Amino acid sequence: MNDRQKEKIKNNVAGYLLVLPLLISLTIFTIYPLLMALFDSFFLDYNPLREHDWSAFGFGNYIKAFTSKTFWKSVKITTIYSVFMIPFSVVGSFFISYALSKNVRGIKVYRALYYFPCVIPGIVSAIVYKYIYSYTDYGFFNSILIRLGLSKFDFFEAKSQAEALISYMSLSIYTLGGSMPFWIAGFKSIPASYIEAAKLDGCKGGRMLVSIIIPMMGGYIFFQVLNTVIATLQIGQGVLQISSRGVYDENLNFYGLYIYNQTQGVYGFNLGYASALSYLLFIIIGILSIFMFKRNKKIYYAEDGGI
Repeated sequence: MNDRQKEKIKNNVAGYLLVLPLLISLTIFTIYPLLMALFDSFFLDYNPLREHDWSAFGFGNYIKAFTSKTFWKSVKITTIYSVFMIPFSVVGSFFISYALSKNVRGIKVYRALYYFPCVIPGIVSAIVYKYIYSYTDYGFFNSILIRLGLSKFDFFEAKSQAEALISYMSLSIYTLGGSMPFWIAGFKSIPASYIEAAKLDGCKGGRMLVSIIIPMMGGYIFFQVLNTVIATLQIGQGVLQISSRGVYDENLNFYGLYIYNQTQGVYGFNLGYASALSYLLFIIIGILSIFMFKRNKKIYYAEDGGI
């Protein structure tokens, strides 16, 4: 072994030692739980307080899911929510961020105000939303309705699933600013020479947006759509802060909340069933992600191949 080979081995060992803490934490807190969840998913109604019952080993949890009315109701609610909210979140945040990307006087103040709701802790936001949408007389919206001589509205507690969903969808208006820095970075990355050349050709306004801005933002749009799809399908935390059972008649019992409640005794302490539901969601997200990457070939990327 020559000196060059020894130096190479020495450098490799040093590199592995530097990443060892990350590999250990990744193995203990990510890979091991993922494998254990997959293992537990094959034990029907597995409770971690008891030993594994090998007589219950099989696809019982998966069969239970596909034959459960509550499961299909949560899938339906999540699908309806996703169909409306994914386009609204992406398109709405895109155009608002585009308006805030202009270099005009005082624009930084508007950007800060637009982004401010996103830095408020989730539990604080939940308390504020519960006050704003409360059915009682001190609820912000209902107090306005009373002063106008109108009847109060149930919002999240509405008996109509459509009304409850629309009320919950309205919360997304306050958090559209979360992706603003990402969008503005994309707008600023478009070469000024392209914009100037388009202006010389008489391209402006909506034509500039459709012919130049949106095509050049293809990579950013794809990334945002992918992240929004993944996040929306896992929705549930916000409802949990309002009601652990998905409010009236489980009208807001999203799939993510349904999984969580399996581990909290709401439907029984069924960690095995929760694991099976989680892997079903993982498969769905994986299939959608692969499909989106396959359909991603016509999107413009920068010359270095990155977004």
